[in-house]
Amino acid sequence: MTFFILRVAWKLLRQGFDELMEASLPEEVESEILAIVNTFPDVQDPHHLRTRRIGSRYAIELHIRMDGDTPLSIAHTRTYEIEQALRQRFGPTTHVTIHVEPTHKDSAL
Repeated sequence: MTFFILRVAWKLLRQGFDELMEASLPEEVESEILAIVNTFPDVQDPHHLRTRRIGSRYAIELHIRMDGDTPLSIAHTRTYEIEQALRQRFGPTTHVTIHVEPTHKDSAL
């Protein structure tokens, strides 16, 4: 009986510590995030993905690359669409931050 009490206590403590230490979300969730981002054809190379749980919500931060000649209004619209796709999958209170980096055909970014 003591074993089961200690086991449950350990699980609860570990979950609390993970939240306090802002542990990343499970690898399966991160893979799903990248899969969603990669459905947008003008978005390239999602990277610097950082995830964590804030209470019952998810926080997602990542960088993407788009053609450097893309107008700012289009890049902004695309990030909004990505944010909405992520919120549709993970909940409307999901915190999403996307940083857009330019790529150029003649550069090695």
